[in-house]
Formats: sequence, C-alpha cells, structure tokens
Amino acid sequence: MTLSAPFYRGLDFCPLFYQEKSGIKFIINQYREQIQKIYTYAQKTKQFCTAVFFDCLLCTCHYFCHFLVCMDLFFSFFFYVAMLAMLEFYKLLKQANVAPMRGYGICLGLLLYTIAFSYYLQGNFLPILSYSCIPLTVLIYIVALYSHKPSNPFLDIAATFLGILYVAIPCGMLHYLAFFKGIYSNQLILGLLAIVWSQDTGAYLVGSTIGRAKLFKRISPQKTWEGLVAGALFAVMAGYGTAYFFNILPLWQWLSISVITIFTGTYGDLVASLLKRSVDAKNTSEMIPGHGGLLDRVDSLLLTIPTIVAFLKITLLCG
Repeated sequence: MTLSAPFYRGLDFCPLFYQEKSGIKFIINQYREQIQKIYTYAQKTKQFCTAVFFDCLLCTCHYFCHFLVCMDLFFSFFFYVAMLAMLEFYKLLKQANVAPMRGYGICLGLLLYTIAFSYYLQGNFLPILSYSCIPLTVLIYIVALYSHKPSNPFLDIAATFLGILYVAIPCGMLHYLAFFKGIYSNQLILGLLAIVWSQDTGAYLVGSTIGRAKLFKRISPQKTWEGLVAGALFAVMAGYGTAYFFNILPLWQWLSISVITIFTGTYGDLVASLLKRSVDAKNTSEMIPGHGGLLDRVDSLLLTIPTIVAFLKITLLCG
C-alpha cells in the first residue's frame, strides 16, 4: 500500500511542509518504507481485530439464543443476516450492468427462509407460506415485461434467482442444523461457526505474515498455500475442541465436518472473490470497518452449510 497524493495534501497547511531539508515532506520521503510498513501493519491489525470482534459477537449472540426464547432470536438473527447479505449481493451485480429485481428477490428469499423454519415447527400456516411462493415467483417474470431499464431482462431474472440460490437457501438450511435432533439446539451451528472462522483466522494470520506461494493468483492474489495449510490445521483443532464441548455429534463426525469445511470454506471464499473481481470491487460493502461487508464475513458458510447438511443426511441414511 502506498502513500497517496491526498495524504500529502492534508499537510499543505503546515509551513514546514515545503522546507527542503527539514520539512515534513523530506522526513516522509526519507522514511517512506518504514511509514508504509507501519501503515500496512495498522491496517492488518484493524482488519484482524474487527473480524475477531464480529465473529465473537455472532457466536455470543447465538449462544445466548439458547437461553433467551431461543428459537425466536435464532430466527430473527439469521433472517437479518440473509437479508443484508442478499442486499449486498444484488448491489454488487448492479456494478456489472445487471439489474436484478432485488426487492422481489429478497422477499422471495426471506419467504423461503421462513418456510424452512416453519417446517420444523409444523405450524398450521406452513401450507399458506409454501403456496404463496408460487405467485411471487411468477410475478418476477411479469414485472420483467414492464421494465424499461436498458438491460437484458432474462439476465436480470437469472441474477434475481441467483441471489436466492446463493444466499437465502444456504441460510434456510441452517434450520436443519438447529433442529437436527427434532428440537432446537444451538450446538451444531455454534460448532460449525467455530470451525469455519477458526479456519479463516488461521489462514489470515499465517498467510499475511509468512505466505509466499500464491493459491489462486488470478482470482485472489492475497491467498497463499501457507495460509491454506494453517487454516486447515486450525479447522481440525477447532473440530477436536468442538467435540469436547458439544456432544450432539461424535468425534469422527466433527472431524469430518472440519475436513469438509477446509474445502468448501476455501472455495466459498474464492467464489466470493471471483464475484468481486468480476465487478471490480474490493469488498461487498463497507459495513464492517477494515474488513468489508457482511457477505465478506459469511462467504465461507454459503458453500459449507449445504455440504454439511448433505453429509449429515447421508450419514443418517447409511445408518
């Protein structure tokens, strides 16, 4: 990261700035490399602290859901996560000259999320919610007929459904993990969050300090093989620790989830990087200081959740 012209312009008010041998500009030029290192270190520290704080906040909020009318808070918390993540996704697509119908997409995605939750509650309103998806889906095609935006209407429709498939459906699958034993329990979700974010933290710490060999330079130049290996070790250690605290699954299943997360979490992060690179954006938004948007924090989960659900379903079917 380099010191830009605005950095210097901010010092224009100072009389010492223009002195040839003792001015501030002379000092900055003399110690440019050291200043840049300090600035880069400060930025990385800010990003790491923000990520750790946000991850701890998510885990703490979800942990207390177990005590505070757990199901309602669990539903509401991830409802807003899904909504904001879909909003960031649609905003990114608009930068690529695609005009998804984000209002309809978010409403339909949140309706599917609510239907999945209602399924495990076996409420009387489940059929009403389920059938209401049909006219809302049909409405998306009808609205495209009356759109006057200079874009490809079927590309816009496809982008609308992509947001539902990419964000809303994985969030809806969280309900299977929450009701894995037939009643609500936060153990599987907390364990999965601990494993995924342990991998992210390990990969970031090692990759940003000693990482040299690029993992996927074309898509994400900052990711390294050293970070991947460190993230894998952190994920396995988190799997061991999770099995000790949460007895909802045996040790071999927690370790299997850790191994699955190593692949799906890494590829989930790369897929999000591909999305951002395709629209020439560094972050999905600026919601979280020093790190980006909410979608940047949950991108590893979007491929991991469906894969873990499939894994648990298969193990149950196989006895």
